[in-house]
Amino acid sequence: MDILNLLPPQRFRAVDDLLAFISIYDDKKRTRAYYKLLRAHKKHIYNSVCVEGGCGLDLFSVELARLGAKKVYAVEQNTLLAKLAQERINRLPAKIRNRIEIVNKPLQQFQPKESVDVLVHEFYGQLLYDEDLWVLERLRFKPRLVLPDGGKLWAGVVSSDFYKDRVVTQAVIRQLDGVLVSGLFQERFNELKAPVLQWKYGRGLRNLKHNFGKQNGDLLALGLRVTHAGKTVCEAGQCPNWSYVWTHRKGNEISLLFRKSSGMMDARFKWKG
Repeated sequence: MDILNLLPPQRFRAVDDLLAFISIYDDKKRTRAYYKLLRAHKKHIYNSVCVEGGCGLDLFSVELARLGAKKVYAVEQNTLLAKLAQERINRLPAKIRNRIEIVNKPLQQFQPKESVDVLVHEFYGQLLYDEDLWVLERLRFKPRLVLPDGGKLWAGVVSSDFYKDRVVTQAVIRQLDGVLVSGLFQERFNELKAPVLQWKYGRGLRNLKHNFGKQNGDLLALGLRVTHAGKTVCEAGQCPNWSYVWTHRKGNEISLLFRKSSGMMDARFKWKG
């Protein structure tokens, strides 16, 4: 879904975020994976104070209340989404509705009166850190449990012979030198061989040692895996919200750096050597 008419920048961003969330909720595998994660930690959620960061339409806030949380702060900086979330909550039974409070502000500006037991979030980008994971390093409160608490960006080299077609030929692929393109090809789920980036709550982001020298091919594939306690919660391709990212191979090692710009994290990619 694309916005076709000219809008003021702030209005454009608000509506664009709204449309993005609508597409995210089409990813039923992602939603089921998060529900499974929450239910696996229901003993930590029951009778606790919980926060959902970037709540969108508050699916997970409602689930937290249903699992027995005594108080749920559904934090959402997008005013349009916050209004829709409030309308949805207003239609719920009082025993659920009365335990959820919508907070319309950025998560990094939110400071609850109580101690927070559980924080739930989905701030992962296609390249792991290219969306909002940085926010979790600037919180004004310290949750006892973060769900999920980690993630890795995996990579592998493959031959374009198995992916190219009449339109996306090898000549086209060569023009993508240095350009990361999401969803260029359909995943086969045998592309990813080793992690190149790792994020862990409380420890931040770090590059992992890697080398593609023993892998043959002219295509690099990158794919996110969301983890908690080291176990995979959801991964690119399996959960369509995140697709694989592709580029023309130009070496054996990559460098990915992230810089905050206009409220977002920009990815700086290059081949080493």
